Amino acid sequence: EENAGDFTLPSLSGENINLGSFLGEKVILVSFFATWCAPCIKEMKKLEVLQKELGPRGLQVMSISVDEARDKAKVKALIKRMRYTPLVLLDSDSKVINSYNPRKDMPWTMIIGTDKKIHHKKKGFTEGDEVQLRQWVEALLPKAS
Repeated sequence: EENAGDFTLPSLSGENINLGSFLGEKVILVSFFATWCAPCIKEMKKLEVLQKELGPRGLQVMSISVDEARDKAKVKALIKRMRYTPLVLLDSDSKVINSYNPRKDMPWTMIIGTDKKIHHKKKGFTEGDEVQLRQWVEALLPKAS
């Protein structure tokens, strides 16, 4: 299992968000998406549910857009339309995705445990994959008392 490298990216609202500030505190599900990627949108609908249900137990979903900088308005519109509540970051120069997934498969999802290691990586999304994602996340979360 490899360590999750740190990175800082701007959020949709413009503040810089640092992965390191969550490392060790939360189980982090990072998913790279693009507005033009239909399976990404499907996955995001499921990630919304995971965040709502497992967030209280320590999950942080981070969705990272790889759309180009000039398409930021498209990203904003999509997030608004979906009423998507997890954290959305912008990787408009592809710096972060290049370090994790140079082939830029979409969506591309990884799950980082509180030990700061990447436990699971998954490319693509088909209906039903959310069951596997949930199992992976739940196995890394502190046991519900």
